[in-house]
Amino acid sequence: MNKTNVKVLIVLGVLVILAVGASIITSILNRIPENDPFTVGNTAGNLNNGGYYCEDPETGKVFFANHYDNGYLYSMDADQTHFRKLYNSDCSNICIGGDQLYFCMETPKGGSGLGFVIKTSGIYRSKKNGSKVECLTSDDSLIMNLIGNTLYYQANTGRGVGLKKVSIFGDEDPVVIEDSFVINPATAIDGLIYYGGTSRDHYLYAFNTASETIQAIWDGDVWNPVWYDGYFYYMDVADDYKICRYSPSTQSVDILTHDRADSFNVGYGYVYYAVSVGDAPGLYRMRADGSDRTMVEIGYVCDVNMTSTYTYFRHFGNDVPVYCVPTAGGYPAEFTAAKDAAEKSK
Repeated sequence: MNKTNVKVLIVLGVLVILAVGASIITSILNRIPENDPFTVGNTAGNLNNGGYYCEDPETGKVFFANHYDNGYLYSMDADQTHFRKLYNSDCSNICIGGDQLYFCMETPKGGSGLGFVIKTSGIYRSKKNGSKVECLTSDDSLIMNLIGNTLYYQANTGRGVGLKKVSIFGDEDPVVIEDSFVINPATAIDGLIYYGGTSRDHYLYAFNTASETIQAIWDGDVWNPVWYDGYFYYMDVADDYKICRYSPSTQSVDILTHDRADSFNVGYGYVYYAVSVGDAPGLYRMRADGSDRTMVEIGYVCDVNMTSTYTYFRHFGNDVPVYCVPTAGGYPAEFTAAKDAAEKSK
């Protein structure tokens, strides 16, 4: 072999090594870090109300669907400053895991611009700055939650609405794991999903995400249970959907309201709940033990999402205006900062 051929082989060898090295480095940089197995993407109360707001426990940032801008994905500080538009598509079920966001696109209309000429509904992952958006499944989902390294969501299974799962890494197809019960994945604790039964009874059940087995926990009449501060808060199906809480440690039940609730949210020491029947429909706030009940807003409200600083809601049937009220108490006002941020982004 002459010297020229040797030089060519050396050059080719170096190029191959560089290419392999570049591929390995790119793979490492693009790798999605694993989450703690007990990671939960959002609060159960928020997810039961559309999951339009999600507060990052590490940074305090709030990621939300700005309904003044078609429900597009935004971020802000918890005090409603430093707004940033992240993604041009309507979103719900916003979850956080590590440095990643996960969210559902609510409608087939998707967003705008290159890449949105096809159906874009489904479950997506992105960086917290809105970059590197990737579709994990095109399934339309109702309620979705991040648990560890898996997204659990309600979707059509072919036999009705059931529970499906998909990996956050985008390397697996969705899997149907239960289609005989309508399992709501909003409430997750230590790898267990707690939900109210719907097909035969309304008992409190636990779905073990590791063994994929179901166990009845308590023979109550439970709708949309939310675990908070040692209690399961829920709407009592048999007692006209009054808000109650059940203590597993004492096996006792506290009736917190005498109103028929449409929905509720609990956190940060308070319960917010919506009432649409009777003489005084509106949004109410009370302490977590049911005391200090106060009307917050008159009318028919929905999509009550809580953060540590503000609680957000809308009037039924209207995307805007969006209202906010200090979570610990105060008067509601229009969420004008989001409206101004939407105007500036156009």
